[in-house]
Amino acid sequence: MPQTILVAIDDSSCARKALQQAVSLAASTQARLEILHVVDYGYLKYDLGYVDAGALGPQLVVAGEELLRDAAAAADAAGVSCGVHLVNDVLTLGDIPSAVRQAASECKADMIVIGTHGRHGLRRLLLGSVAESLARECEVPVLLVREPAAAAGGQQAEARAAA
Repeated sequence: MPQTILVAIDDSSCARKALQQAVSLAASTQARLEILHVVDYGYLKYDLGYVDAGALGPQLVVAGEELLRDAAAAADAAGVSCGVHLVNDVLTLGDIPSAVRQAASECKADMIVIGTHGRHGLRRLLLGSVAESLARECEVPVLLVREPAAAAGGQQAEARAAA
């Protein structure tokens, strides 16, 4: 049974599902939950043209802090002991898997929970997969939480069938 679970979140529906699973698992095993958000500065690798990249960073930090507050409130409501961690390091430049691995090591997590979008093909090649990288490279178990198939793929299949 895990004693410390690290859940990495962002503002996606699959991350919200991962948080729900992590809270449930922590509650059932009486594990401590460490909630992590990594500010993604990967956009700095690209020329954004008309967007002020310098102004975007602070907005991402505020949004990350809000995500962590909401996540901690959900854990507290379930009676789960938790800590929150915001990684705000521009040097990560989108290397979120390394930041998650480092946070897991620092908080001595014996399990990582993360949502996965289930990207395939070209989208996966271009966008990569944080979850896949963690599953391959972490020394502790990684629980990948995917959105229910009916919500993620079912609607797309229905749209293709109707076309």
